Amino acid sequence: MKRITIRWIILASSISLVGLIVTQLFWINNALRLGEEQFNSRVTIALQGTLDEYVQTHQGKPCDITCGCLSVPIQTDSLFINLEPSQMDSLLRVHFDYHGLDTIFEFRVVNCTSGKVLFEKMGKLKRNNHSSLHKISLSCLHHQESHRMEVRFNQPKQLIIKDMLVWLAASIIFLLIVILSFTFIVLTIVRQKKITEMRNDFINNMTHEFKTPISNISLACEVLKRPNICDTPDRLIRYIDIISQENKRMRSQVERILQVAVRNREDLDISRQTTDIHELIRDVVDTICIEDCRDGAVIHLDFQAEKPELFVDPVHFTNIIHNLIDNAQKYSNSDPKIIISTSMRDNFFILEFKDNGMGISQDAQKHIFEKFYRVPTGNLHNVKGTGIGLYYVKTMIEAHGGTITVKSEFGNGSRFIITLPA
Repeated sequence: MKRITIRWIILASSISLVGLIVTQLFWINNALRLGEEQFNSRVTIALQGTLDEYVQTHQGKPCDITCGCLSVPIQTDSLFINLEPSQMDSLLRVHFDYHGLDTIFEFRVVNCTSGKVLFEKMGKLKRNNHSSLHKISLSCLHHQESHRMEVRFNQPKQLIIKDMLVWLAASIIFLLIVILSFTFIVLTIVRQKKITEMRNDFINNMTHEFKTPISNISLACEVLKRPNICDTPDRLIRYIDIISQENKRMRSQVERILQVAVRNREDLDISRQTTDIHELIRDVVDTICIEDCRDGAVIHLDFQAEKPELFVDPVHFTNIIHNLIDNAQKYSNSDPKIIISTSMRDNFFILEFKDNGMGISQDAQKHIFEKFYRVPTGNLHNVKGTGIGLYYVKTMIEAHGGTITVKSEFGNGSRFIITLPA
């Protein structure tokens, strides 16, 4: 799949996810608003029911022009001049509870014209600006409103959210699942794309790694086919050595690939034996300096460890040292200067490789031990490799119960520190 296609898919999916989140938030907000409207409607019904029951309880007999009034004096325009607060409070509680409303409230009777409070019953409301106020007229139907009753509740949103808690929780949980799933899918796509690119790069690099020795072997074979080649024994031996060296080089690459494949099956073949690490390092350095050492390269040995004998696999450990020295040479712009040092620290054997190479950026340091990963070198393509060298090194070090870390700054060389149990 092309990169631009993946980007469009991720962009479209992201827009859809944002749209889904916005839509869900809209419906949640709309549900809260409708819940508040229903709360207000229930309060109105409860208040009207309270007044109706109060009138019915205190109604002595029907009257004509003042129908429904209680002991109405001359020129009185209110039903409840003689309101009994305790009974009204009891009726309000009963009706509020019946309609599923909060029974913690305050109410008072107010003169509409003057604003004078004729009666006030205080409750245990939270003293803030988020209370809910509801009003109902106490005046006779045939008179202009002169008195009203005001009832105040705590902010009703808590009660509304409590009623909708199950659905709100379900919406939030499902929304989080969608977000997490989308994030996981996107990261997986990006990771798989990266792995595919690294794998293709690995195949291309391995092709180049094999092409050179195959070409050299083919060229040497063509020379050996000449009839007069036996007349020059030195030349014959030289071309035979070329074939032998290139064959060894190819075998080394194949073994490294097979070692990685074996690691995938978690079936490592490690044959440990007591090994003098100092002697092993000297042998590897001597071999590299004879066969595969860059011009101007200097390898300095600084052995401080008092007990260099470790219980390791000498073959794998030889490959580890060879890989680290090879990397130090490949990623050096000038004459490579490599310092290999050993020391002891808290019953641990410390092996350190320090070079004067181009260094590794902080971002690349997070990935250098990943399979197929190669440190980017800009537009330069003169650094050959397969991307499995450091992965193999880390794999084998961990198989020996040790750890490997890197300390580097771009342009200031690198330090690879191996810690092994003594």
